[in-house]
Amino acid sequence: MNDFKFIDLFSGIGGFHLALESLGGKCVLASEIDGYCKAVYKSNFPNTLIKGDIAKLNASSSNKSDFKEIMPDHDVLCAGFPCQPFSKAGKRLGLEDTRGTLFYHIAKIIERKRPEYAILENVPNLIGHNGGKTWETISNVLMKDLGYIFD
Repeated sequence: MNDFKFIDLFSGIGGFHLALESLGGKCVLASEIDGYCKAVYKSNFPNTLIKGDIAKLNASSSNKSDFKEIMPDHDVLCAGFPCQPFSKAGKRLGLEDTRGTLFYHIAKIIERKRPEYAILENVPNLIGHNGGKTWETISNVLMKDLGYIFD
């Protein structure tokens, strides 16, 4: 798969960007809220459009035509969403934690843009969190609601 477009959500300093660019991809949007990470990302990838809070990107558009201007078309969605709500080191509030609900913003983008692939970073304890209910919810949204399969 050469010459494809991707978005890099919760981009950090660009790990997904480096990997997908090495495979022939072009990043059409990155989203990161941490100022230090954004500065490093911009330094490493000066030609990439970098936006801030994913929740504000989604909230700023309630219909699909407006959303098209905010979120460029892409073939691959990458997201390294926050692990603190699920990690054994944190409070483990999962989808009850504001950071945990960011998954639903990813799902909204997938629903509206329908990328061919979605790559979500593996989060420690995600499958076992809340007795498996968190993973069940996430996988139901991705597979049943959105029609994606896992590979």
